[in-house]
Amino acid sequence: MIEPADLVWRDGQPFARDFNDIYHAPDGAREVQRVFMAPAQIESKAATAAVEGLTLRIGELGFGTGLNFAVAAATALKARCRLHFISFDSRPIAPNAFAEIVQCRRASWPIYAELHRAYPPLLAGWHRRALAEGRIMLSLYWGEAGGGLADLANRQRQPIDAWLLDGFAPSRNPAMWREGLLGQIASLSTAGTTVATFSSAGAVRRRLQACGFSVRRVDQRPHKRESLAGTFGQAGLARRPVTKRVAVAGAGIAGASIARHLADQGIAVDVFDPAASIATGASGIPAALLHPRLLGDGSLSAAWRVHAYAYSQAWVRRFPGFLESGALQAGGPNLGAEKMRRIASAYAGTGLVEALNSVQATQAGGWPINGDALCFPHSGLVEPKTLTRALLDHPLISLQLGRPAPPGARPLALACAAAARQCDGASFLELVAVAGQMDIVALDVRPRLPVVSDGYLAPIRSGVVAGATFEHRPWAAEDATAHNLRQLEGHHHRWIGRVRANRAIASDRTPIVGELAEGLTVSTAHGAMGMTTAPFAGAIVASRLTGDFPPLERTVEALVEPARFRRRQARRGYRLGASA
Repeated sequence: MIEPADLVWRDGQPFARDFNDIYHAPDGAREVQRVFMAPAQIESKAATAAVEGLTLRIGELGFGTGLNFAVAAATALKARCRLHFISFDSRPIAPNAFAEIVQCRRASWPIYAELHRAYPPLLAGWHRRALAEGRIMLSLYWGEAGGGLADLANRQRQPIDAWLLDGFAPSRNPAMWREGLLGQIASLSTAGTTVATFSSAGAVRRRLQACGFSVRRVDQRPHKRESLAGTFGQAGLARRPVTKRVAVAGAGIAGASIARHLADQGIAVDVFDPAASIATGASGIPAALLHPRLLGDGSLSAAWRVHAYAYSQAWVRRFPGFLESGALQAGGPNLGAEKMRRIASAYAGTGLVEALNSVQATQAGGWPINGDALCFPHSGLVEPKTLTRALLDHPLISLQLGRPAPPGARPLALACAAAARQCDGASFLELVAVAGQMDIVALDVRPRLPVVSDGYLAPIRSGVVAGATFEHRPWAAEDATAHNLRQLEGHHHRWIGRVRANRAIASDRTPIVGELAEGLTVSTAHGAMGMTTAPFAGAIVASRLTGDFPPLERTVEALVEPARFRRRQARRGYRLGASA
């Protein structure tokens, strides 16, 4: 967890005690226009982006109360262009304090209501959110700007069109005005990139000039004497052409997530599947959980799980097929008391998880819980087919059912579970299908929300789902049913039916997400957590195809990238039927 801003209210305005400075003047929105939007030429850049069908990219130092973002988003929406707003904050405002700001501003700036529902937890690293039906993309980095900019500079392949330098005054926040940090900004700029800053300090002007910006003073009287603005005069980072059409292999939740992220960014998508309908594999089950099995050990796997969960639950919320019911995770073979305490401690204050005692958990779930439990208020139930259908319902998405993806199609995103390895260039993936079964029962007394332990129980319209087996070698259906119904001992129930499906897993039980080769990407091996990781993987794959950086730190990205198998195979050979 990252330390939040020490925010108080003075004369009706938010004030940062950490830096002994105001976030903005009382006429905040007007100040944004005269100090940032007009000098950085945001309105004309948005109009140009709309005409040329491009995404306007704005970088900002100091997200603060989000006012610059709100004004920029309104400008982009008015111009009918897409916006990617990238911002950094070492001391972000805590969610409960941000809620107070939302109440003051949502009437004037409707984007605040959306941002309130999607506001990231206080976890260090990248957080991405899609707003305004996908037209506005917000990437926030919680942590020191220098580290975030270095990570961005290594992976961002499209230039930033404008920079808003809105950190607190150099005398109060010198780390944000270092020459090296401004040099990183220059490395992400292109000819014509603009910069605007509230500060008029001579040191800031000279450092910007040394980085390649021509800088001018902007008269700000009677509010203050002047501010600074400038234009990047070097060739800088070249703008890359973005493909107009992408093929996706697989019409399940993984493929639909990729397709929708691309379509929201204006890219046409052909979704191929040899089946006659969508969601016929693991995505065809009647119910699934969007629930993380968090780790509290500070590992890269822990970071992957929590960031995937935070992103996915915020993203799918806007679509039919997801019910944010909350979920309980009780102790079991994979969650002892010490591990539970570690998880609760690691994510305390984020709003993602809360520790409950036995009485509290039993009351919350309407189901007997023996021992402590973890409550995930933003988890919920997914109807996979309903969600998949909603994701694919976009005018830029064309369904090609009953047809596999053409072998030579490029760019191509593989999202077809274990069948991904059949594609040229993917045979080295260590990937296998694992069978599983869930059973549906009628219960006299149902749990009020999903309960996860040794198996899980999830209330749905037709009964309660009890699941799920994990069968490296397929079991007899009756044996799988007996296994699933063990958790119902002592509860009167009536068996209704069963559903079987295969999940894809990798040799290291970690999803496979990223580039296989030029024009070939993959999202597979999501295993039992597909509803939690596949939407996040869709954002990663779409970013790779548009030239934007993936919304996770590079070290975490390396955990899931396909190339990890190449490195291991050089040492110990191939596994699970993989080949060169």
